[in-house]
Amino acid sequence: MKRLILLIILPIMMSSCASILNGKQQKVSVLTKSSKSMVYLNGEETGKGKSVLAEMPRNAKVQQVKIETEGYKDQYVIHYQDRKSPLYIMSWIPFGITFYVPFMDIGPKSFNYDKTLAVKEKLIPISEREENDKYVFLKNTAFDLDENDLEVKKIKHSQLKKNKKKYKDISSNTEKIKFDNSIFTSSLNSILHRYHYTDTTQTFFKNKNNTIYIVANVSKLRLNHVYQKGARTIQDFLNADISIEWDVQDIYGQSKYKKVVKGKSGEFSYDYNKEKAMINCVEDAISASFLTFFGNKNVRAFLKTGVVEKIKLKTLALNSGNQPSSVSEAMNASVTIKTDLGHGSGLAVSKDGHILTNFHVISGAEKIEIMLKTGEVFKAEIVRKSEDLDVALIKADTTFDKVFNLKSNNYEMGEDIFVIGTPNSIELGQTISKGIISGERKIEDSKNYYIQTDASINPGNSGGPLINKKGKLIGVVNAKISGLGVEGLGFAIPMNLVLEALSIKN
Repeated sequence: MKRLILLIILPIMMSSCASILNGKQQKVSVLTKSSKSMVYLNGEETGKGKSVLAEMPRNAKVQQVKIETEGYKDQYVIHYQDRKSPLYIMSWIPFGITFYVPFMDIGPKSFNYDKTLAVKEKLIPISEREENDKYVFLKNTAFDLDENDLEVKKIKHSQLKKNKKKYKDISSNTEKIKFDNSIFTSSLNSILHRYHYTDTTQTFFKNKNNTIYIVANVSKLRLNHVYQKGARTIQDFLNADISIEWDVQDIYGQSKYKKVVKGKSGEFSYDYNKEKAMINCVEDAISASFLTFFGNKNVRAFLKTGVVEKIKLKTLALNSGNQPSSVSEAMNASVTIKTDLGHGSGLAVSKDGHILTNFHVISGAEKIEIMLKTGEVFKAEIVRKSEDLDVALIKADTTFDKVFNLKSNNYEMGEDIFVIGTPNSIELGQTISKGIISGERKIEDSKNYYIQTDASINPGNSGGPLINKKGKLIGVVNAKISGLGVEGLGFAIPMNLVLEALSIKN
């Protein structure tokens, strides 16, 4: 019996008491900000409520906690073992005077977590799209940072918690850090899709009164490598601060509201996230900046569709001229439109210089010119426009021998048609392509519709004439649908809608 007791006591005396007696896990109270919050520990669901008990392993690693609260941005915090277990005192009894056994009590189980983990990060609200809110699309994103805009800092966690700015530069790592726009598309598009701002029903046609675009440009990024000694090892994690210029634009690229918004990420464990820690951290900072911007009252006001107020225009009678009687003569009534933003096409509708085109061809342009088939160039200015239909009437200081007659011409499905315009390059002005009328396509929630054709339409054709074989005007070329597996889908606005929208005749 004495030998048995000795065999039990001896290992305890000759090893580490806290390391042996402490459990493999410790219960930590995670304090959230809502009774509806769901807590995850290292990817595993732990519980729901304002206070959730999470069993954290004593393994000398930084634990990753994620908190999901419906209607708010997800929160990310970390926790690690930063204190000795009270059981450590038992290592000194009765062998403390030898200074041997206490120093052997250094295993991961001999260290504890703080008993509570309070989430200090404020909840960032997310408003789901309401029935009358506009749809949102990402247009352009830029992640082009120079060495002055990208910083990598190192700081002790104890200093960070005291809000002290004792950062150390890590300049050697900045050359290895590269980001691309996929970070935007992955994080922002997932938010837009999750909260129903992405229109998944209208693949081809976007309602011009029900759509906005977002342009984003990252102007500054700081990555913070946070570290602290705990459980006799270096415990480290990552967070980020970002500044992004957000720009809300209408479908024509006209800026409606612009603002630089800072975003701060949560905390991301290297032990759990591994090589994805940096990307996850930056994506979270982007989301914080975006959702803060999206909650701005000016942005929210612009999201509301409301009722589009239509301005009643007085009928404008244009001077008619000689009408084209063939496709070749119709080329003389077609022009190239040049702006400081690009180029498009147009068609003459009065002998004293009035020209029809798409509104998006001249939208936002500070300088508008037209170029004739002869190469002559003349300045032009906007006379009337319809953003709803995407058409505009401009006037140049010149005259035309041939002008299109403004009346609604009948057409038939399968009828041969021709498109005249300036595809791709100005050097290709007055190019003709042939096709047929292959259908009509109504725009959802609108009386407007498009004439569909299989004629070759390319960038620069927008605003040019769609005519029949006698040179008679049928419509104004508006768009081409392109993409993988999509061919032969071009569209034009029928003349009856153009005449009504701009209130013109000749």
